[in-house]
Amino acid sequence: MTVANALTFIKRGLSEKTLRSRMNAADSVQAIEDILTEEKIHFTADEFDEAFYQRLRQCQEVDEADQMKEFKLWWNLLIQTMAPAACTGGCSGCSG
Repeated sequence: MTVANALTFIKRGLSEKTLRSRMNAADSVQAIEDILTEEKIHFTADEFDEAFYQRLRQCQEVDEADQMKEFKLWWNLLIQTMAPAACTGGCSGCSG
């Protein structure tokens, strides 16, 4: 797991519709991690953030920076929708 893998993911994710479609079709965070491992581009959340800001700083045009920001929004939304919600203890259905 490296920042280089996250940079590769960003580059490929921006240009490869098939990769994005596979990620969108995943039904869990584990499925997303499995896809990244299969593609040999596994990384941590911190590595993704570092790679994102590195790429964002390299942007020469506003449109390019906007595209990077949209990609990060897509990634965050994808991960958030797959991650289980934290229990706030508002119901009696669990011990959380």
